[in-house]
Amino acid sequence: MRSHGLRASIGALIAGAASQAGAAYDCTDAFGNRYQSARLIAEGGVQCVAALPPVRVAQPLTSQDVASILGLSDAALAAEVQRRGGSMLLLPPSGVAISVNAPPAERITAYDPIIAAVARSFGTDVNLLRAIVHVESRFNPNAVSPKGAIGLMQVMPATASRMGLADAERNLFEPEANLRTGTRYLRLLLNMFEGQPELAVAAYNAGEGAVMKYGREIPPYPETQAYVQNVMAIYRSLSR
Repeated sequence: MRSHGLRASIGALIAGAASQAGAAYDCTDAFGNRYQSARLIAEGGVQCVAALPPVRVAQPLTSQDVASILGLSDAALAAEVQRRGGSMLLLPPSGVAISVNAPPAERITAYDPIIAAVARSFGTDVNLLRAIVHVESRFNPNAVSPKGAIGLMQVMPATASRMGLADAERNLFEPEANLRTGTRYLRLLLNMFEGQPELAVAAYNAGEGAVMKYGREIPPYPETQAYVQNVMAIYRSLSR
């Protein structure tokens, strides 16, 4: 028993030295002592499991990051910040769970007439449109995502250009242009997926190609599945 413990202790010392080079395993010796090792130890009563990688905390993007995403020069960035009242809100990826609680009432009041008019012009359910705007930007027309999506409906400039919007990087910050462009794309998706809102919403997030790839089903991407759940929960709440 003592030799068994001695071997375990020696293993711990060797592993402790090896861990300086970078721990790959979490180990426990015969006496219950825990330590990290750079190599797998399978002797002396030592039990090792693969160590989890350290958690990396994402750093918030700065306005310089936004400038890089949008391809803006320092002068153009300064002009955009000034034009938007000194604020450039950055949003997390849309798959992050979002509360279905309503955003500030004044924001809904400010954009509701435009949302209603755009929904009518494209024959789209106004509550579905409201739900998408809520999840995408929380009704903030100055929102920019880490991937470069812009405005109320978080439209990518490439998608906006595809939908016929000129100078997309700038015009997507205009609420009506953003809503019309995003709703035009949403209408295209609803037509493509035979009016099924869940599939259209999934395609709005992941692209129509992803929905087609998975047999006209919601793609198995955690972000997309969370996004669809968020949008549809708000949509059903607004439609009651």
